[in-house]
Amino acid sequence: MHGDYAKQRVGRLRKLMAEGGVEAVMIRNIFSFHYFTGVAWWQPALLIPLSGEPIIFAFEDEVKELGEKTWIRNIKGYRKVEDLIRSVVTSIRDTGASVLGFDVDIDQSALLYEQFKAMHAGKKILNVHPMIMQLRMVKDEHEISHIEKASQIAEKAIDSALAAVKLGATELEVAAEAEYRAIRLGADSIHVYVNSGRPRIHAHPRNVKIRSNDTVMIDVMPSYEGYFADLAHTVFVGTPNEEQKRAYGAFLEANNIGVEKLKLGLKLKDLESEVYEIYKRHGLEKHYVYGFFHGVGLRFEEDPITTILVQERAAEVLENMVLNVGHSPLSGDGIGTIKMEDTVLITEKGAERLTKMKRDTSP
Repeated sequence: MHGDYAKQRVGRLRKLMAEGGVEAVMIRNIFSFHYFTGVAWWQPALLIPLSGEPIIFAFEDEVKELGEKTWIRNIKGYRKVEDLIRSVVTSIRDTGASVLGFDVDIDQSALLYEQFKAMHAGKKILNVHPMIMQLRMVKDEHEISHIEKASQIAEKAIDSALAAVKLGATELEVAAEAEYRAIRLGADSIHVYVNSGRPRIHAHPRNVKIRSNDTVMIDVMPSYEGYFADLAHTVFVGTPNEEQKRAYGAFLEANNIGVEKLKLGLKLKDLESEVYEIYKRHGLEKHYVYGFFHGVGLRFEEDPITTILVQERAAEVLENMVLNVGHSPLSGDGIGTIKMEDTVLITEKGAERLTKMKRDTSP
């Protein structure tokens, strides 16, 4: 029923597109994606041409579930952000459209940027965000102290969430335990991912019950005085199969190697290559997703963001950077979604774990 409404909305949009001379519309914000597809989804990408089928672009492990929930049948999967970009460009070219629309939401800084340029017509306006992030990537003592406190909160919050994992509990109930504990401990906000069963890379908790033999991934990101920590762990309900055991062991090895080898002057792409080789040695390379590291600070995912910003994959490790280790999951049918993330501080001696979670060497 929801799909019928969503399909009608696309029809109404196309009438407006025709009136406005727009030949194809690209949607990347979660609210409009929900409106036109009937599905709430994270990191969405939707192309609506003036005629022909709309196209959804989704992480390949999420294509099957998304296809069961939306009325749109043309869903193109990708595993790397380069594949997503290539697929979008090709799909737009195939429509023959020369006038494109992009849904810039009211709360996006891009809109304010355009307004600022219009207010100062005739003046040269430069994007200084890269300049600011060059500063923000290296933390001072004040920032580090807040991230240390957020890390302590994360450890306790994930303990509460893990204790709530049981047959019949919902992902939302598990997330609620982490949220409640974090707020009681002084967090000013917390973002929680929970995934059970089918693999999802963007695992916002749902009203879905945990079942026997599920892989359950929990990722908590509390902030203290505006500064975040990021901590994730994975458990199995029941006895894990051999592929799940292998994936768990490979991910834990990659996490440990990542922390051990993060050194001043290292380029993140070089260590990323070692992560890939670990997965390859375990026969899991097809499940590999690029982006094992990213920055942590005033956002739980900030520069250097190696998953989606290709140019930042060559970022050099600097003293007093705070990084996440273990961001990109191992996911796939028969495995579920497996992540073990830690927040680390880069010192002259190497990486120091700010999140100090003890993990079993085997599930």
